[in-house]
Amino acid sequence: MTLELTAAPAAEPVSVSDAKNWLRISHAADDALISSLLRAAREHVETRTGGVLITQSWRERLEDWPRDRLSASGLAVQLKRAPLISVEAVRVRGRNGALTDWDPAEYRVETGEPGRLVAILPFALPRPDVRGGGIEIDFTAGYGETPDDVPAPLRAAILHLVAASYGADRGEGGETPPAPEIVDRLLAPYERVRL
Repeated sequence: MTLELTAAPAAEPVSVSDAKNWLRISHAADDALISSLLRAAREHVETRTGGVLITQSWRERLEDWPRDRLSASGLAVQLKRAPLISVEAVRVRGRNGALTDWDPAEYRVETGEPGRLVAILPFALPRPDVRGGGIEIDFTAGYGETPDDVPAPLRAAILHLVAASYGADRGEGGETPPAPEIVDRLLAPYERVRL
């Protein structure tokens, strides 16, 4: 299984101006640094939670349908990023290497957390003839398009990470509370159990 980001978020969950207010910075000299710290903090939060914050598009490639998810009632594949907004396409690779779209009438999409692709019986499950990237699923995930769509604890975790990183970049110790403890508490309810 591989996962590829096909469309990055259009914005960060926390704006540079909001981060500067949090950090009590009024100058613009560190705007580029703060912007890069915001991106790094978002990516850290997304890695820890297994989710995505601002709407993004992804491509998940599977060798084959997971056999442990096949049963008499069909197939359910949990996608690797959540909350799931939509599935744009499911393609299966044929013997000649060409991809063929799976008819959307033969599966349903369960949005939210976790997001799942569920085969509808009695349709036959399309099988890939080629194992390496035999199945491609294009999907969109995230809480929404704007920072206000992202839960406040996740935005707060980003701010704490940025504050800790910004202070470390400046060689400052001191008054900033230890970010990892605060971040752990803020992220705990959002961390997905990995099977």
